[in-house]
Amino acid sequence: MDDAAYIDTMRAVGRAFSPAAPITDRDLLAGRQTQLRTLARVVAQSGQHALIYGERGVGKTSVARVTQALLDDAVLTAYYTCNSEDVFETIWTGILGEISVVTRAPNLGFGHEVRQVASSAVDLLAAEVGPHTVVQALGAVSASVPLLVIIDEFDRPTDPRVSPLMADTIKILADRAVRATVILVGVADSVEELVAEHESIQRALVQVQMPRMTEEESRDIVRRGMAAAGLDVEGAFVDEVAVLSQGLPHVAHLLGLHGATRALDTGRMTVRRDDFDDALNEALRAASQSVRERYHNATFSNSDTLYKDVLLACALAEKDDMGSFAATDVRQRLREITHRDYEIPAFAAHLKAFSVSRTRGGILKRIGAKRRFRYRFRDPLMPSYIVMKGRVDGLI
Repeated sequence: MDDAAYIDTMRAVGRAFSPAAPITDRDLLAGRQTQLRTLARVVAQSGQHALIYGERGVGKTSVARVTQALLDDAVLTAYYTCNSEDVFETIWTGILGEISVVTRAPNLGFGHEVRQVASSAVDLLAAEVGPHTVVQALGAVSASVPLLVIIDEFDRPTDPRVSPLMADTIKILADRAVRATVILVGVADSVEELVAEHESIQRALVQVQMPRMTEEESRDIVRRGMAAAGLDVEGAFVDEVAVLSQGLPHVAHLLGLHGATRALDTGRMTVRRDDFDDALNEALRAASQSVRERYHNATFSNSDTLYKDVLLACALAEKDDMGSFAATDVRQRLREITHRDYEIPAFAAHLKAFSVSRTRGGILKRIGAKRRFRYRFRDPLMPSYIVMKGRVDGLI
């Protein structure tokens, strides 16, 4: 393969596998047909809105982006990604600032000619931004064309006023049947907060859960990506990726990318099973320095060798919709890793250290009440790194 062909193929691989960015092309999005059709129905129904929720890393943003791409010809769309500093006002000024409205105005001078004047929809907002003024602005924008607003990372703003004000906005939009649909994207906590503010909002807010992908859907990611890049792939490579990715599309994309790169670097257009081990090692090397350091700090010990096993068991533990797990879930996985039946007190101190100890990096977040604690990884990328490291180290 000459240099030009290599570069062209690598570009195709980069388009097909995007572990660092959401998917925007329906042809490259494996599965999720149920969620996409539900969202399409929501947009088509007056007074309906939606919240896409699920644990981090399951592809919520990709589904939102593909929904936007699929409906772009039928509706006017606006996409906004929240950050921790956002408040209700900045979210809506950001959204409306991206929408242009065109009005007709008379020309200066003689005659009856008119001219079209483009301006930002943010000009439609009143000086005081609140649910009623936002609804009025959305009503004006959607008077001539249906509007779809997608608000991603809705769980990130720390201002406690965001959820109640957004709940009020959705309630008013639904009551007035404004032709504007709001789709929020966040974690399960977002659902509870919104419903807590307005129980009646449940009639207007369709909750779209994003579970982890099945192994077959993970296989589909690899097959679609390789085919889009013009590469063949052995079934054994596909199976290895499907098992190790644990239903997280980010990991399937990451391993697919490195497997394809390994094959091309050795002059092949077929990705083999042998490429999986190289892909796995390359994925670990490419992990951020902060992830590697936190893993090292959490597992390093001169005497206790159980830290790596317990942390791996946490990464493999069965998770709920919020991405949390209990000590009993860890116990089952720890038994499979060590082939020993540990009682919870044997590793309870490890879970506490991962949660509150400065030396162990605060890698877990502990939630709930004493004796009923649940745990959640603070960094959504960490469990994937732990599982890949466990595979390389021979723990699984």
